[in-house]
Order: sequence, then C-alpha cells, then structure tokens
Amino acid sequence: MNVVGGVHCEVCPEDFDHPAVDFRVVRNAGKVFTGLLDHIADGTELPAGIFRPGEMVDPLRLPPFDFSTILPERSSVARYRHKYFYIFHDKVALVKTSYGCPYQCSFCFCRVITEDHYHQRPVKEVVDELEKIPEKEIYIVDDDFLFDKKWLTQFMAELRLRGIKKHFLVYGRADFIARHPELMHEMAISGLRTVIVGFESFSDEELDAYNKKIPAGLYKQTMEILNREKIEVFATIIVSPQWDRNDFRNMVRSLQSLGIHYVNLQPLTPLPKTGVHFDDSKILIDRKEYDKWDLAHVTVQPEKMSVAEFYEEILIAYQRILYRPKVLLKYLMNYRPVMLFKMLVGGYRVTRQYRKKIKEAKKYA
Repeated sequence: MNVVGGVHCEVCPEDFDHPAVDFRVVRNAGKVFTGLLDHIADGTELPAGIFRPGEMVDPLRLPPFDFSTILPERSSVARYRHKYFYIFHDKVALVKTSYGCPYQCSFCFCRVITEDHYHQRPVKEVVDELEKIPEKEIYIVDDDFLFDKKWLTQFMAELRLRGIKKHFLVYGRADFIARHPELMHEMAISGLRTVIVGFESFSDEELDAYNKKIPAGLYKQTMEILNREKIEVFATIIVSPQWDRNDFRNMVRSLQSLGIHYVNLQPLTPLPKTGVHFDDSKILIDRKEYDKWDLAHVTVQPEKMSVAEFYEEILIAYQRILYRPKVLLKYLMNYRPVMLFKMLVGGYRVTRQYRKKIKEAKKYA
C-alpha cells in the first residue's frame, strides 16, 4: 500500500496520479491520516481530501484548510536530536507558529501551499509548546515570523513572564526589520540570534518583477539594525538567468558592503503554480525530474553564458562571500571548534556538488 502526501502532492496532485500510488493525501494530511488508516483497516468512509489514482482532484471537493495545531511527538526522535544542526544552531528543535504567508512574492511556493491563506497560532499555545522543549536552540520555521508586531510583543512578554530563555532562528522580511528597530532590540534581548532574510536582489527592477514591494536601498537600514543588535543574518539571493558576470560581481560587492557573510544563492526556478513562468524552450530540466527542481539546479537556460559558466559564477560568488580572511577570523573568534568543523564540512559538500554540476553541464553542452 503506497500513500503519498506532503506539499508537492498537495499543490500538484496530478504528479502522483500513477497506478503505483494507492492514495494521494491532498488536504489536511495531519488531520485525515488516521481516518485513512481506519478506511484501509476497517473500510470506513474515505476522508475528504484524499484521492485514489485516476480520480480527478476537483478543488470543489477539497475540504477547507484545517489549521488547528498538531503537536509533534518529540520523544520519538530523541536519539537523533544530538545531530540536529542548522546555521550555527546546534541540537536545534523546530517549532511552527503560523501557516502560510501574508505576502505575494511571485516566485514563492510557500504561499501556494495554503492558497494564500494565513493563520497564526495563539501566543500562549506556542509558548506552552516551547516550555516543554528541552533544547535551547529553536528554529521557528514559519514562512515569515516577523510579521505581526502585536503578536510578537505578546510573545516576548509571555517568554519573560514564564522565564523561558531560548535562542531563536527565524525568517523575516527586510522591510519589517527596518520599520521596527525598537522591536528588534527587544527581540534580541528575548533570544533572537539569527534571521534568514530574503533579500532576493539588489536591483529594484528585479524586486518589482518578484513582487517583493521592497526597495533595495532599504537593505542598508536593515543591516544597520541587525548588526547593531548582533543578530546574525543568513541572506537568500535569487540568481536570475538574465545575469551576466558583472551582475554576479555586483551582487558579491553588495553583500560584502552590507557586512553579510552567510548566504544561500538560489537560481530562479519557475516552480509550478507560482507566478514565475518561462517558455518551455528555455526550460533545461524535465519537469518530471523532481529531485532537480530543488532551487539549487539551473532549470532555465542562462541568457548570457553557458550553464557550466553560470554554475561556475555561483561557486565563485560563494567562495568570495564565505571564505574571506575577515569572515574566517570572525568564525574562529565566535564559534566553537565543533561548529566550525560542521560549517567546513557543509561548505566542502556544497563545493563538491557545484563542481559536479559544472562537470555534468560541460559534458552535455
């Protein structure tokens, strides 16, 4: 018996319409899975939102989104917890405080998952969960945690009231940070250590095309606040297929001038049902090669260089941002040897992956 679920199936159930798949869980997987097991075992009614192969997934047959909380059974993975690690946060635990995203960035798959619905969990419910988590390092995996000033203020007040001291890694927008310097100061006091910021581009024209509704000139103010509060920044950048070598150089200079030394470079990827589209003639990777639609492979033909050259520019940019002597010295002064070792191992793996991509691209050019 094969059951398929997850965000890919929820957004693109047609990709799993195959005789080898017995059930496709398209809506509210956490809520309906027990009912599916009852159906398989006892022949009870199949819950709404689950489809067999060959059945058309009619949006009118889908139940409403159910955003009520399901808490994970963390003890079941306790033996693996010592291996959890992300951006200098060791033994990190994951928490989700909201579902969906209130913004409309054209490239984003996250908002498509909930069809633009946005739901926040109650503050006290979230802090109740945090109170039961022994780990000090918390990765809040919301699509955008820094959104609602009132909610965040209540969240910090509840942490203080209960004496909860954690270190937080979160996602946040540059414009929210720039507009709320006092709030960011309070959040740093309350344990905020790292923010993943989607800068995406340093070109206003590209930002407009992505529907970010942020001017690139705002980023200086964003970074001044984060640097002042000693909040680490992990920047995400979208690498456009329209870029030439000068665009890569300008991106690197912009990141360096802002004091950003940790970055994720993502080739612009036209994920299905988002607002990014390219002619099929420009798509390099078959849409059924799902493992390569991972925001790390070049899926669109670069306009001004070969695919191999495009990968080489990405790798060069990583090296110029991550491995400057000034940055390496900062790592040595601020992080434990074990964390530095993990970072170096991760950097080596990324380099090896890109060299493999470059070799393959040259082979099939």
